[in-house]
Amino acid sequence: MSSSTTEVGRSVIPAQQGSAPRFYYPSPMPQISHIPTDVAAQVQAWKESYDFFPKERSPAAHQSRGTVLAWCLGRFSNQETSKAVLRGIGCMIEWALIIDDDVLDHADARSRRSEIICFVGRITHVLESPGYRVTENDNPYVAAVHDVMEQLRAECTPTQVARVSTGLRCLLTSGVHKLHLDEPTEDEYLALRGHDVGSSVYAAWIGLCGPAPIPDEDWNAPAVQALIGCATLLVGVENDVVSYHKEKAEGQTSPNFVGVLQAARGLSFDQAVSASVETRDRLMLLFLRLRERLMPSAEPPLQYLIERLGQFIIANTEATLCAPRYNPSVAQRFALEDVVKTPACWAPALSTTDTSPLPYPSISWWWDHC
Repeated sequence: MSSSTTEVGRSVIPAQQGSAPRFYYPSPMPQISHIPTDVAAQVQAWKESYDFFPKERSPAAHQSRGTVLAWCLGRFSNQETSKAVLRGIGCMIEWALIIDDDVLDHADARSRRSEIICFVGRITHVLESPGYRVTENDNPYVAAVHDVMEQLRAECTPTQVARVSTGLRCLLTSGVHKLHLDEPTEDEYLALRGHDVGSSVYAAWIGLCGPAPIPDEDWNAPAVQALIGCATLLVGVENDVVSYHKEKAEGQTSPNFVGVLQAARGLSFDQAVSASVETRDRLMLLFLRLRERLMPSAEPPLQYLIERLGQFIIANTEATLCAPRYNPSVAQRFALEDVVKTPACWAPALSTTDTSPLPYPSISWWWDHC
């Protein structure tokens, strides 16, 4: 799929009526990074071995559906990253997306709370059980995630695998928590959203792609955890803005930050979008300050994580413009290689210069480590 420079100026995100939301990222933009197409083919073959993944309708659909995988693996990895590790991450990304869409965010999820709680409990047990034996009675989602974890255990250290399983546990349990939230406060919602959008699992995946495992003293340092949390929540707030109408059209009943702001502050939709973008931009200011503080003294494994967390933020924008998940029509999508080089995809400046802590107790401690 290709896209001309005249085409990419149009509004393509089907999440907001009127002009498409744009987000600021500081220049210079990194080049589109290594995209392991051979690994994508292996992941596709793995998906086809399980019936719960949507079937591809055409070669073009196959190519475009791989975009989510491409932006994640391309931004997280480099030419030296193990292909076996990339295959495991790619399979896990596809599994997590289908669990999100077909289980946790399904339109009837709230009416199946008890069933979903039991299901998530089973999955988290499997994630943390290296000796688990899959039986013919196991749910295919369980069998699939067990296979993925075994792929990663064969290639990575126990500590690295534990970080992945912990991140996935947070993601899954927050999805269950979200089913019980009807009218959360802003703080309650943001505390949940950071986990729901992926928590530390993205940072754990990035760590698997780096030059060496990140030592515990670096990974667990408060400033590093603040950086990981900040990047992840920033992406979550962005996603809420661009996916608001998509979620409502699909009948999802789970909360969204735009809707939370409307209810909590009595804002109009446009006002709530503006307030969400301002929240996102204050997180971006924090991310830049934390990155500036941490990078000079960081050893190579931590440097890799810090640098790739920035690319993760870019990758989120790429996904909202390129992926069928957000753009069902092929005509609406950008080509992946167009996004970073197209000014029309990005806001020219931040919406605020406010560097003070956001007034939310669950995350305000992040600003203590700038």
